[in-house]
Amino acid sequence: MNCPIFLWRIYKYIVHLFTGRSEIERICYDAELKSLDRLKLIQISVNSSKQLHHIEKQMRSEFDPGDVAIKIVEVKNFNQELLAFDSMILPNLISALEPISSFQGLKRSIENKQKIPYDNSNLHHEASLERLWDALLPDVRRSARLSKEWGTLGFQGMDPATDFRGMGILGLDNLIYLSTKHSNEAREILKNSNSKCCYPFAITGINITALVLNLIDKPHFKIYFFKNGSTLDQFNELYSLVFISFDRFYQSKKPKSIMEFNTIKKEFEIKISKDSDLVSLLRY
Repeated sequence: MNCPIFLWRIYKYIVHLFTGRSEIERICYDAELKSLDRLKLIQISVNSSKQLHHIEKQMRSEFDPGDVAIKIVEVKNFNQELLAFDSMILPNLISALEPISSFQGLKRSIENKQKIPYDNSNLHHEASLERLWDALLPDVRRSARLSKEWGTLGFQGMDPATDFRGMGILGLDNLIYLSTKHSNEAREILKNSNSKCCYPFAITGINITALVLNLIDKPHFKIYFFKNGSTLDQFNELYSLVFISFDRFYQSKKPKSIMEFNTIKKEFEIKISKDSDLVSLLRY
C-alpha cells in the first residue's frame, strides 16, 4: 500500500530528528543495500524532495555525478565530519548517480541519431543500407539501387530512404544490429513476415524503434539500462529483444489476415509497457 506523500514527509522528518541524517545520507550509509536498490531509493528521494527540485531538473540531462553529489550533500546538510563520509557515504552517492547520468547521455545520443536523416548522397548511409540487404538476403542480388525488390525486406517503395524519415539513421542502425548480431532470428522474422499473414519487416522494425523510444523512460526500461549499461549497443540489444518478442507474439495470435496487425501490435505495446522485469516480460 502506498503511503500518502505528506505522511511520508512527516515520517522522514521524524527519522531525521532521531538519527541526525537525511534520507539520502541514510541510504548511502546502509552497507547492506545492493547498488541497484540504492540507486532506486536515491532517485525516488531526489524526485520527491522539494529542496532538491533544482537538482532533479539538472538530472534530466547528462550531468557530472561528482558535482551533483556535492550539491546534494550541501543542500541536505550531510555530516561531513563523519569518518564514513569520505570512505562510504560520498562514494556510494556518486556511484548511484553515475548510471543515471549515463542513461541521460544515452538518450541524448539516441536523439541525435534519430535527427540524422538518411542521405542518398552519403556513402556511409548507402553502404549501411547494402549491409542490411546482404545480412538478410546474402544470396540474392538486386537488379538496381532503386528497385521494387526492396519490398522483399518490407520497405514501401523503390527507395528505402523515404521510410527512415521518422526515425532517421537510428532506424537503420537498429535493423542492421538485429540482422547482423541476431541473424538467425532476423531471417526467421523476415521469413514469417513474408509468409504468415505477412507484415512489412522493415517498416515494422522502424515502428519498433519508435516504440522503444516512447517507452525508454518507463521504470522497467531504465532498470534494464542501469543493470546492463547505458550504451548504444545495449539500446540496439533491447530493440532486438523487443522485435524478436513481437514477432513471436504476433505469430502466437495466429492472425487470419493482415487486417489484425494493428490490433495485435497495440496489444503487444500494452504488454511491454507494464512495469515488470523487462527481460522476463519479453521472454516469450
